[in-house]
Amino acid sequence: MPEVNGASAKIAIVSPPFTNQADGKTLDKTDYIAFIRRVFTELHRILTPTGILVTINTDLRDHARYNGGDTRFDGLLWQKHCDIRGVAENLGFRCFDTKIWVKSLKQDMYRYTFAYIQFFRKGDADTRTSIRRRMEPEFAPHVWLLEKGTLRRDSRSYTFRDAIHPEIVSRCLDRFTVSGDLVISPFVGSGTVLAVASLMGRPSIGYEINTFLRPLIEESIQSPLHFPAYSKLLNRIRAAGSFSIC
Repeated sequence: MPEVNGASAKIAIVSPPFTNQADGKTLDKTDYIAFIRRVFTELHRILTPTGILVTINTDLRDHARYNGGDTRFDGLLWQKHCDIRGVAENLGFRCFDTKIWVKSLKQDMYRYTFAYIQFFRKGDADTRTSIRRRMEPEFAPHVWLLEKGTLRRDSRSYTFRDAIHPEIVSRCLDRFTVSGDLVISPFVGSGTVLAVASLMGRPSIGYEINTFLRPLIEESIQSPLHFPAYSKLLNRIRAAGSFSIC
């Protein structure tokens, strides 16, 4: 992110990918954590002294193939959120809040139906100076039940699954930023962070290495009405009389 000036962004919202490997399938945890450290190092540089880092991830069932063939890890839970927190705090971020995102109340034998949302502030900045005083009632609970909202199907009929729920992004931007604050999305994916930032009047910068996703990202930003996942946010913006696409 060398093109982004130091201490210029107010918030970074990060949903790390499953792997940093080009095939999108294989995973080596040691290499992956080193990759996350490099990304977080850049985020620490570009966030303001009172900047906020938000991480969103689902933990994984561990396997020997993630650990250089070590079978001791087979079948265990990889508490990925703990490793992410460790990386962030070793770089000088401080975790001040954690939420649980419940994606579904239905039982799923093969996938975890909840994710961790962790909130970090930069360095020793006073959390009170990093946060708007008024807390919206939607932000306050420690558990956020936000079902659906994770699927995107663009005009090509391409389907992206496991996107960030737009409500998570809107709550974070409403809580920690004001209009005009710069938002960073280092793993754009379906474009949710950029789309919500645009709707809420926040400039944003995002990065995505998968060029196949570009049409979906552009459509999410330019035509959020095409996606049911944004309907609640769009209705709320309309009700406030401030609907616009930036």
